[in-house]
Amino acid sequence: MKTALISVSDKTGIVDFARDLQKLGIRILSTGGTYRALTEAGLKDVMEVSKFTGFPEGLEGRIKTLTPQVFGGILNLRNNKEHRAFCKKNKIENIDLVVVNLYPFKATYENQKKSFEEKVEQIDIGGPSMIRAAAKNYKFCAPVVDPGDYCKILAFIKKDGDIPLDFRRILATKVFEMTAHYDLLIAKFWSENSEKMPLRYGENPHQSAVILSDPFLSGVNLVQASILNGKAMSYNNYQDANAALELTASFSTPFACIIKHASPCCAAVGKTIEEAFEKAYKEGDQASAFGGIIALNREVTKALAEQIISFFNEIVLSPSYTKDALEILKTKKNLRILAIPNFNEVPGDLNVKKIRGGTLIQDSDSKEITAKDLTPATKLFPDKKLIPDLLTAWKIVKIVKSNAIVVVKNGAMIGKGGGQTSRVDAMKIALSQANISPVGTEQCSVRRTEGAVLASDAFFPFPDSVEAAGEAGIAAIIQPGGSVKDDEVFAKCDELRIPTVLTGTRAFLH
Repeated sequence: MKTALISVSDKTGIVDFARDLQKLGIRILSTGGTYRALTEAGLKDVMEVSKFTGFPEGLEGRIKTLTPQVFGGILNLRNNKEHRAFCKKNKIENIDLVVVNLYPFKATYENQKKSFEEKVEQIDIGGPSMIRAAAKNYKFCAPVVDPGDYCKILAFIKKDGDIPLDFRRILATKVFEMTAHYDLLIAKFWSENSEKMPLRYGENPHQSAVILSDPFLSGVNLVQASILNGKAMSYNNYQDANAALELTASFSTPFACIIKHASPCCAAVGKTIEEAFEKAYKEGDQASAFGGIIALNREVTKALAEQIISFFNEIVLSPSYTKDALEILKTKKNLRILAIPNFNEVPGDLNVKKIRGGTLIQDSDSKEITAKDLTPATKLFPDKKLIPDLLTAWKIVKIVKSNAIVVVKNGAMIGKGGGQTSRVDAMKIALSQANISPVGTEQCSVRRTEGAVLASDAFFPFPDSVEAAGEAGIAAIIQPGGSVKDDEVFAKCDELRIPTVLTGTRAFLH
């Protein structure tokens, strides 16, 4: 390790770090303010990047490092003969360490006194380019963006004369974490100021919000939906519509659902899309359906459109609409009508959630459970006629907040309980809801749960939930399994003659 390039906005600890690197025989290249900070602190033999490249800084600092000498020095593969020959011919010297952190765009963005142009000037170009280049070539050029790593790096070099590969991968990871969040904030800034994807507000009126399109996503796409009627979509509209789309697109048979607050209140399969919608609404929670989001995985027909406008809805989304259906739906001036492209193409995607101090990223829960995946947990196996209902219940339970219980009968969801801290409470809510008249709050004269099936998004920790299911007349249960008390739970199922099948896959949604 012979040469380090240092160019930092956050100068915490940088003088001591550079001084110690020099003591280890490492040459320091630097730019602008960092060069001044180092030389004013008494460091000798610090070389300005402009002298190293033979090209002056210009355009008020916009051009400092964007040269072949810098990027060739960072990116060349030291073990590649052609790379070495190219660098020798073009007098490109290796750069072994890139110590860079970025212009403080976040602080400028949040400063209400700063103008649009002042904020634009704080968008770093050379910095992200250098650290991304170094991260890509991490085996030969270590990127350093975190002052907290300075001491570790010095210790490695003092001990072994180099930085181990495992730690280089950690350094590279930090680079892409930094640039991902940096670019996300910049994208929000531009969206707010370009009127490309701004939203009226976030979950509440005092929160600003935008929607950013994912250019890498193929297949079904809510952001690129054609809005054929109604007002612009809000932040909450998009959240609810996405939940509706995720559920509806997971069914290959005709399926209809109504979503409220990102959770289904009505859902059903049918031989036709008209039958699915009629069954979903008739057997579901009609009171909650008021003002909901309707999602359908088949073209909307005239007959279906007439059903939809019979009560108030915020949004209807579908792959397509017949001309007659669209005319009927448009009689509701404020009804948002969305045509979703590539409805039947559902590739894997990433789920991203911001938390304080970072971002959680996971694969989407796209695992499909079929009849072949079901493992019997009890002596009795469910009647074959119940298998479609069990699989329908499982798909629906995946989009209900945990702890989640869903009750399905004859292809329609009749009850659900979700977002509870106790699975027993979720069970009680689901069974109680199932036995309440869909059009009111009175109890049904006949128990609708008799002969229904039930899905649980995670295992039952105790037999008490099974006891409640037995009292309600539940005919079969689908759940992941995996409790330390599985044997007790399944014994209770056998005692109550409730056949239970396991998916082996949990379906938590937080």
